[in-house]
Amino acid sequence: MKTKGITIADVARRAQVSQASVSRYLNGIEGNLSTETAGRIQKAINDMGYRPNAWARSLKTQRSGLLAVVVPDLANSFVPAVLDGIEAATNDAGFSLLIGNSQNDQMRESALLDRLLQQRAEGIILQPTSDHVSEPLRALVSEGVPVVLIDRLTHDELVLDMVGLDNRGAIRMAFEHLQARGYRQIVYVTDPPDAVSSRHEREQAVLAHQSAWGAVRLVVRTHNDPGALTSVLKEAVDIVPGGHTAVLCSNGMTALYALEAIRTIGYLVPGDLGMMMIDDPTWAPYVLGGITSIAQPTFNLGNRAAQRLLNRIHHTVTKPLETRLPGQLMIRNSTMCPLREE
Repeated sequence: MKTKGITIADVARRAQVSQASVSRYLNGIEGNLSTETAGRIQKAINDMGYRPNAWARSLKTQRSGLLAVVVPDLANSFVPAVLDGIEAATNDAGFSLLIGNSQNDQMRESALLDRLLQQRAEGIILQPTSDHVSEPLRALVSEGVPVVLIDRLTHDELVLDMVGLDNRGAIRMAFEHLQARGYRQIVYVTDPPDAVSSRHEREQAVLAHQSAWGAVRLVVRTHNDPGALTSVLKEAVDIVPGGHTAVLCSNGMTALYALEAIRTIGYLVPGDLGMMMIDDPTWAPYVLGGITSIAQPTFNLGNRAAQRLLNRIHHTVTKPLETRLPGQLMIRNSTMCPLREE
């Protein structure tokens, strides 16, 4: 059946009710509509294939039915897994979900947030590119749009809900595992902390373990050329030979960088080096016989953030809450140090 151009008036005539009754039914304000009347309206809608104009209806109800997620890198394996958890909660609640990719650019992120304010998004989950609060983000909050941060904090007088990994606990778990496996030296590979709180938290946790280990080296990936890391790894293995040096990577992207450096040198993992990362991308079990990881509870992170956002929208929470979820140790071949000292 041709559906284009079907109006509320057409539905009303088909159901033999007033246009006001159809409007109340569509907006969920059934009032004194009888079950029989509501049934006739729904049957007319189904028979005619009527689709309400969601945008026009939102102008009346002040509800767009739209939620949004803004992330810095859709190519990062962390993001799709988190989105699964977000979508599960928002879909169940009857919202449509928009996804924006800021491409690690704060100006692009600001433009996306400004557009979402104009599009009247009812709530936003944001993985910020920086810990500095942008003006569009400040504008969203001042307009009463609920915002929940995921994975990263902002450091300002503007305090928002945040759901993320217990980064310090994840680093502690990694160090304890490596120590138990007999490793005596760690090369920690990270991206520039810049203004990204999660990177900074992990780096600070690593540095806090230096006094206990006495052999922790830090390498910051500033580009994809593995040259800087290869020289550090060679020196580290010369000083602590016998397979007792481990490379600990801050995330999946730095792990790929480390793998390229290890391949360039020709080291064996395990054997010449151990390897571990704070992340558990889908390829982790299949590289080097399996890379030991601290898996982030990605689905739960997204789901908890979405639930918090929905609570904000429905005004069931008051003070901003910072929620930290623990990681899970996934032990695989890459940290099976073959030569442990007795």
